Amino acid sequence: MQHLAEIQQFWYHAQDLGVLPEDYQSWSAEKKQDYLWNERILKSRYEQLPPLKKIDIIGLFLTALKAKMDRQEDEVPINWKKAIHAHGSVAKLKFIPTNNTPFTGLFKKADYGLLRLSVTGDPADRGFAPGLAMKLFVDAKPSANFSALVSLVGQEQNYNFFANELSNIVPVVKSFGPVIINLIFSRVTRYPTKLYLEQLGEINQQGQPEGQAYYPAQIFLVPHPDLQFPESPPHDFRTDLATISSGTVLYSVYGVKPEEVADNKLSQGEIRERSQLIGHIETTSEFVSSFYGDSQLFFRHQRFRNR
Repeated sequence: MQHLAEIQQFWYHAQDLGVLPEDYQSWSAEKKQDYLWNERILKSRYEQLPPLKKIDIIGLFLTALKAKMDRQEDEVPINWKKAIHAHGSVAKLKFIPTNNTPFTGLFKKADYGLLRLSVTGDPADRGFAPGLAMKLFVDAKPSANFSALVSLVGQEQNYNFFANELSNIVPVVKSFGPVIINLIFSRVTRYPTKLYLEQLGEINQQGQPEGQAYYPAQIFLVPHPDLQFPESPPHDFRTDLATISSGTVLYSVYGVKPEEVADNKLSQGEIRERSQLIGHIETTSEFVSSFYGDSQLFFRHQRFRNR
């Protein structure tokens, strides 16, 4: 008998729910969030969690990574398959800035977004490696996206998703797996371990461009100390996430001013010491694992470039 999740996926495709309305991009940020949540994510919610998949190195090599960097849509291209971070959970979010944040655009305020928490692959295969992708909606304009990792190798057998900080920039690791993945991503970016934050600082939630965009060179997402799950394997992180209620502060966000890291010889520890608190990420829903969140929801990776 087919796995229940596979049956759900077949039904979902048969209903052809994956095509966004033609005028979707012109909608308000709030309407886009509500539509994707109510009409896509909740309607394709798994009744039974599908098993976590190993990283598909061959599939990653064959993936059109240029689309991952350049696509401005909130939904994946036709025939897109996730070779990495295949399964996760999604929640609605808002970004609450500190009063003194120096950064512009969505760093000033973002009331409507989606957050996807996932692992790179089945932890039984390569260890537990948490990752985060965030989408902030903008009125009548494409969303702004960014991703963050704990590291390229994860946190070994510690299954507590909130055990460590995440960042949009992680150090280069010379072990076999990360080297291969970096080589694959090097086809489309000179800096495969770094993601840019420019888009988040260029435009505000109302879709108005900033006259002079100012955004962090790097951010660090620090888990709220009350969010602690069992470290011991094996257990499914998606089950842990399902216990988090709406209105929970997940992360404190620390940002580093570009001028603070002009010296490119600084260590990650030194950069972290120069960061300042710029806001918090708070859920505005529960976490949901769904076919749409795993297979159709798209998060752009913005190429990093030196200033």
